[in-house]
Amino acid sequence: MDEGIYIAAAGGIKQQRKLDLISNNLANLNNVGFKKDQAMFQALLTPFKEDLGFEASRAATLPPTKSNETVSYVGISGFSTDHSQGTLLNTQNPLDLALDGEGYFAIQTPAGIRYTRKGDFRLDAENRLVTQNGHPVLTEKGGPLVLEISGKAVDIDANGTVTVGAGLENTSLGKLRVVDFADKSKLMKEGDGLFRAIDPKAEKPAQNASVRQGFLENSNVNSVGEMSKMVETLRTFEAYQKVIQSIDHINTESANTIGRVV
Repeated sequence: MDEGIYIAAAGGIKQQRKLDLISNNLANLNNVGFKKDQAMFQALLTPFKEDLGFEASRAATLPPTKSNETVSYVGISGFSTDHSQGTLLNTQNPLDLALDGEGYFAIQTPAGIRYTRKGDFRLDAENRLVTQNGHPVLTEKGGPLVLEISGKAVDIDANGTVTVGAGLENTSLGKLRVVDFADKSKLMKEGDGLFRAIDPKAEKPAQNASVRQGFLENSNVNSVGEMSKMVETLRTFEAYQKVIQSIDHINTESANTIGRVV
């Protein structure tokens, strides 16, 4: 079979993977603090090395015979997350928190410390500030934030300092642990708005983030932009299909013509 079919099939498979990412971005359009993903493409020369780390779909796209080493295939060199800030929504809920600027809330999970910008927090049965899944929000001292409010006003300032009550009855409960990372490509998504740091030691106090009480950060997915990418990706996928059909048609015509008496 013509290797061009395999090359076009490889391109089509990668466009399908890109379409999956776009669809996932759109599905999370209304999820608090969601960060969109994108694929990075790169040309791959055959033969593929086993340790490339590329999503090359070898078995599905390589011809059964030795490949022509002068041609290249479409590969995905990796995936990246766009950590840019989404718009802020005023909810007037004192337990809703957003970060205006670069940074992440530190969260304690059974698997270790994780990081998030998904600030739709609540109180659990122990009066701890937790995520919707019950993971405690951490303070600078490393423990959970316990809010014994009992009808008292809760105030969280731009620096993350938490106080309860007013006037002479004002009590400080600590400061939220808001951190940042110089290289955000080292933050791995784990679902539900949580990120895991490949190198936890790279964590540093956030310098350019302000805590906004009573606000939530919307996802950074632009619906119009993602729909435009989807249309473009579908057209590219269809173009690869047409290439395959054209090559198949040429091969069929050649097979029917060779040896014919004229």
